[in-house]
Amino acid sequence: MKPALQNPRYLLVIGLTVFLCIAGITFFTGRLVEQRMTRIAEFTGSVVYKQKLSIFRYEFNNILNTSLNAINLFPEAADKSNINDQLSQTLGKALLADKKVNRAWYAVIKGRDTSCSYLVRTAHSFKETALPEYLKSWVKQQLSAQNSTMVRSGLITERDTLRWMTASNTVQSDKGKLMLGLDLNLEELQRFFYYVDPTGSAYAFIVDENGICINNPNEKLIGEKLYDLKPGMLITEVMKEGKIKHEKVISDYLKIPVTRYYIPNAIEGLKWTVVIDIPDFVLEEDVTAIRSYSIYLGLIAVTVILVLIWLYQRRWQKEFLLRREVEINRQELSMEKQALNLIAERQQKENALLQLGKLKEKVNPHFLFNSLSSLNALIAQDPDLAKSFVVKLSRVYRYVLESYPNGLATVAEELRFMNEYFFLLKIRFGEALEPLDLELSEAHLQGKIPFMSLQTLVENAVKHNILSKSKPLKIRIESRGEGIVVSNNLQLRTDVRDSGKQGLNYLQSTYAYFGNQQLKYGIEGEFYRCELPVLYLTE
Repeated sequence: MKPALQNPRYLLVIGLTVFLCIAGITFFTGRLVEQRMTRIAEFTGSVVYKQKLSIFRYEFNNILNTSLNAINLFPEAADKSNINDQLSQTLGKALLADKKVNRAWYAVIKGRDTSCSYLVRTAHSFKETALPEYLKSWVKQQLSAQNSTMVRSGLITERDTLRWMTASNTVQSDKGKLMLGLDLNLEELQRFFYYVDPTGSAYAFIVDENGICINNPNEKLIGEKLYDLKPGMLITEVMKEGKIKHEKVISDYLKIPVTRYYIPNAIEGLKWTVVIDIPDFVLEEDVTAIRSYSIYLGLIAVTVILVLIWLYQRRWQKEFLLRREVEINRQELSMEKQALNLIAERQQKENALLQLGKLKEKVNPHFLFNSLSSLNALIAQDPDLAKSFVVKLSRVYRYVLESYPNGLATVAEELRFMNEYFFLLKIRFGEALEPLDLELSEAHLQGKIPFMSLQTLVENAVKHNILSKSKPLKIRIESRGEGIVVSNNLQLRTDVRDSGKQGLNYLQSTYAYFGNQQLKYGIEGEFYRCELPVLYLTE
């Protein structure tokens, strides 16, 4: 009878017990950690977004209070004898007291007369000018509107720049009525916010009730429609219900996961929604301690496992050594198999290169003899063409003598060589050989095919077919699918001895070495076709 510790069932029970204990501890602590992390993240997020929101509220309230403070000075300025100058100075100083405000306007109504002035901040003061054209119609609308408890404002696009216009309610005095407001360039306002909270851990942007961007760290988005406010969107629900909500999104500005808070009607008097993005890593800072607890628990679990392994390692040692021996034998067999495969591949490559060498040897004397015969006839008939013939012939032999260790060349190189070679054939056969028909895709030019493959197939076509003026040989090279097809019209000669398909065997051996690509060739109707797969190999 085996001792208890050597009994496989006993070991299985121990292993299963340890696994269940660790799984239970991990599950229990994981739920506690997740709950704690969620609460801390929500608390941290609420603190961060409230801090950011308070900054925006403070700055925008200051802007809106500028108009209120200025209009409260109207009765005092109206009592002065020189009302126009006094009003301009008083309202100008009040309106431009906030550094965020660079432009303001006011209108004084006396009976049927209305005078409007436009104030622009200068280096140390301000200057008074006429209302810009883009502002006149908007001011006229505000003068004819009724007083409201809401802030009267609007957005105007002027020269690709979004401007925010505000108007106060009309106030009455003995000297007339007054309305004033601000003209703020929202891109300039955004640049001011860059310096308000430079160390903040969140960023914010503002959209109006139509989804138009009012304020955004990415100035290009100011004036753009950020939200279509379709039913089902969270921001649409927020605007409708008036409740603060948040969601997890990927920030378009930071390109990282963030928690996005939507705060509707965040600025009193405006139907604007402030959107605040807090990066997730900010919210995770406060859960480091919890993660530490998890690490400690994990270390304890690992320690327990290591102790158990140490206690039972002697019992398992014999089985382990046996398994290791089996694994070593398996690896040795695998290595022997790989070595045999490498030898077979090397033999395939050597066979392909040997056949390529034979092709080169056949090209050298035979082709040179025919080419010199053609050249001899050309010298007397057309010296200029004879010169071109010599140049083409030299290029052909230079390419044949090139060294391609792996037996492959790019389609572009093969095509260039094919054109030179075909030129020589055309001189030799004249009208009995029609011009080469080429239709190759740009995508194939950088792929690779066996060295001298196009020349081999064209040479076979010339060798095995009848060439005459009445029945010229037509050769076409075209891209088709993942390969290149070389075809010619079939008019076989009966006096040519079979060379044992040396060229085709070379091509088949080359493709066999580089993978499972198969060379396809044969007669199709009145044509003979051969398809060369295009290879794309990485170094």
